Amino acid sequence: MRRLLLTFVALAALAPELQPRMAHAAAACTGPIRIAVVTPTTTALALLGIQARNGVEFAVDEMNAAGGIAGQKISLAVEDTAASAGTALSAVNRVLEADPIAVFGSPISPLVFTQSEAIRKAEVPFIVTATNAGITQQNLPWLFRVHVHDGQLASLVPTYGVKTMGLKKPGLIVVGDDYGLGASKGMQATFASLGITPVAVTSYAPTDKDMTAQLLDIADKGADSIITFGRPGDLALVLKQAKQVGISLPKLGNTSLMAPTTMANVTAEEADGAVGIGGMLPQTGDERAKSWARAVEAKYSVPADNFTVAYYDAMQMLKAAIEKVGCDKAAIRDTFAATKGFKGMLISYTADAHGDLAHTLGVYRNTGKTPMLTGTVNEAGF
Repeated sequence: MRRLLLTFVALAALAPELQPRMAHAAAACTGPIRIAVVTPTTTALALLGIQARNGVEFAVDEMNAAGGIAGQKISLAVEDTAASAGTALSAVNRVLEADPIAVFGSPISPLVFTQSEAIRKAEVPFIVTATNAGITQQNLPWLFRVHVHDGQLASLVPTYGVKTMGLKKPGLIVVGDDYGLGASKGMQATFASLGITPVAVTSYAPTDKDMTAQLLDIADKGADSIITFGRPGDLALVLKQAKQVGISLPKLGNTSLMAPTTMANVTAEEADGAVGIGGMLPQTGDERAKSWARAVEAKYSVPADNFTVAYYDAMQMLKAAIEKVGCDKAAIRDTFAATKGFKGMLISYTADAHGDLAHTLGVYRNTGKTPMLTGTVNEAGF
């Protein structure tokens, strides 16, 4: 009895320390785990924007079918940002009213820049794939990027073009927004470091449907290649219109040149031979990745691309973080910031000091309309 009494006294002394821990663990994830996606699902940007929704939603549906996360089902809200900064800001403010545990932003850099200050004030993990290098240079510790960015590509695309393809007189054509113009500036700097000056540097508006004038200008100036940087919808037009006006120059750029949604809108002749460097395409991965890609396309009637798989992986990272630290937003943020070697569908993710987690890029070449993975390259230091 005396031993039992001593044990009880000892436990009572520990109670103030144990009780908060136990209460915190019990309260960590109560009710549905709310997450949100803010991305274009209408307008010309929907072709790319819905990849964010599809990647997150596909993962959420899998997780909910298996019981959710930490014993709780996941509640997913999706808001359309359309193509305007004002709509994008309104969309993120609407989802923040529900106090989500995390928000997934879109692949569209200008829209993500618009939403950043709202995320800073809300102090909620914000996971994006937007590729403007400056996205993670905003001193915003809540923001994480799970896709390679144009800072990496601005170095690797020109270097590959000069050292592997032997290009000497490139002509640049990019989408004329933060995404494309930032990439153009970086690529010009890399070309300069390699002793090369592009013979033409041009751009087009994100909503343009006719790029023939820019393409003809590149050809007229004696370019030996076309270096592109854009999104699937507009790069499909670049490929089509180059063929239509008889320009057969080698084409090199980001992997939107061979994204499934690009291939769906061009012929084999228009696509053939284009080389792209960037995010990994699941259709060129192992059998698990190919099977996953088939399942995504069967569900949405939209082929999965490099952005879809990045968002799917990001949702897996969020699940792992919640299972580790519960539904504490700051703890989730810190877990993302400490990520090292998280194995995704096609690559491993490691966070750097700025919140960038993707450092492996694929090199692809179109054989007709079939992208072939010819190798991978890693960002220096990874």
